Amino acid sequence: MKLETTELFKKELSRTDGLHELTEKELQELRVLVKQIAWDVMDLCEKANIPYVLGGGSCLGAVRHRGMIPWDDDIDLNIPRSHIEKLCDLVEQRLGDRYRVIRPLQTAGYYSTFYQVQKKGTIFREYQNQEEENCGVKVDLFVYENTPDAAILRKLHGGLCDGGSFLLSCIRAFRWRKEFARLTRDNKKAGRVMRIKALMGALPSLTPQFWYKRVMAWHSMCRNDRSNYISCPSGRRHYFGELQRRVKYWDTKSMKFEERMAQVPGNYQEYLTGLYGPDYMTPPPADQVEKHVLYELKL
Repeated sequence: MKLETTELFKKELSRTDGLHELTEKELQELRVLVKQIAWDVMDLCEKANIPYVLGGGSCLGAVRHRGMIPWDDDIDLNIPRSHIEKLCDLVEQRLGDRYRVIRPLQTAGYYSTFYQVQKKGTIFREYQNQEEENCGVKVDLFVYENTPDAAILRKLHGGLCDGGSFLLSCIRAFRWRKEFARLTRDNKKAGRVMRIKALMGALPSLTPQFWYKRVMAWHSMCRNDRSNYISCPSGRRHYFGELQRRVKYWDTKSMKFEERMAQVPGNYQEYLTGLYGPDYMTPPPADQVEKHVLYELKL
């Protein structure tokens, strides 16, 4: 039984009764705001010489649709570890009137390992327990970490990162177990997965900040900014599934994305094949389209 919360939410829980489904009008209005945030962040990157690429489904959208995937409502950007704090500082300094930055270990109540840039005055509530000031319409910033050059050390690093990410997922499952129990009441498989994860997270949830700090330290423990390989432990496929050769990945290419040009990984074919399989250019059937779980929307 695969204990993968993200896949459950996108493919199973997103169809739970009682959750808000975006109308076509809401989706289009949301996409306008998301693009506005992304364009501002990308402009900052380009002016400050901060490397970035479209990540995950955003990269897939650029390659397959020359823009956002038609049913998608978010944009992901991938940033190197060595530049992420500088970028977040620039957002706060130059765009702080419009946006707030959500940072791991710094934003109270936030227990994810990626960053976010959120539009102030908006609400995009994916979990009931999210505080209003921390759940705005956003762009996710995923961090690509350095990895050891020695294969055995890379395997050890990957094991720590993936094990730590799973531990944090179990802690969240325990802390939010009542919400997950309600979401999975009509889905036996998902309910069983969340109960197992909540049980595993019961003990470490007594000291969540301790474990959160440990996991973030494991992610960023390799300080070699010239390592042969990089990875995104917070990404869709975790450490080993996101492992890339640094030079091939960051030798970026410019590609049309909606009404502007954006950067994608230099090895985008290899990158997308690793994430979505060799037939990534074929859109999924309508009943397999991924959607966010959404409780409340305010634009």
